Amino acid sequence: MQHVLIADDHAVTRHGLRELLLDAFDGVQVTEVGDGHAVLAQLPTRAWDLLMLDVLMPGPGILDLLRAIREVNATVPVLVLTASHETAYIVETMAAGANGLIHKHHAVDDLLQAVQRIADGGTYLHADAAAVVARSLQARKSALIHDDLSDRELDIFRRIAVGRAIKEIGFDLGLSDKTVATYLARIREKTGLNSHVDIARYALKNGLVD
Repeated sequence: MQHVLIADDHAVTRHGLRELLLDAFDGVQVTEVGDGHAVLAQLPTRAWDLLMLDVLMPGPGILDLLRAIREVNATVPVLVLTASHETAYIVETMAAGANGLIHKHHAVDDLLQAVQRIADGGTYLHADAAAVVARSLQARKSALIHDDLSDRELDIFRRIAVGRAIKEIGFDLGLSDKTVATYLARIREKTGLNSHVDIARYALKNGLVD
């Protein structure tokens, strides 16, 4: 690990992180900036081995900043540091492009472990953050994509799944072909299932049709 960019609006915090890295990693070169705009300006200047970003600093919010970073460099390792005890943003932060997240109150050894793991191409979440992500993933897994369909959309979804054509569905329900097609477009948008075959497979798998 040679080039690390530390972004934090508190100079004392940046200095402390810099000294930790210089003491722990031979030959590391550390650049410090104080806001998100400076991060984006520095990003194309060299091949960074690690970005360390404070979750709350001037410039773009952390989610927008991460997305902007990923538009420029999809693979640069990013570790987000936070002093907040709020956990609601953890999943969103990881989804936006962070490779890891650690609380600033955690031990120095935890921080250095996170730095090393992310610089080596891995990911890092401390146990409490990992638990939040696990709960979120479980909640998402248990939610079914057809749950967002209205009663009418679900009815048409089932009819499509068993092979009924748009004209047939329209006749059965007293709807015009155009109206049925509009419902089908909404179904595709909500479920991400773009073909009748995909709809049929999903419906069979989830017990929506016999």
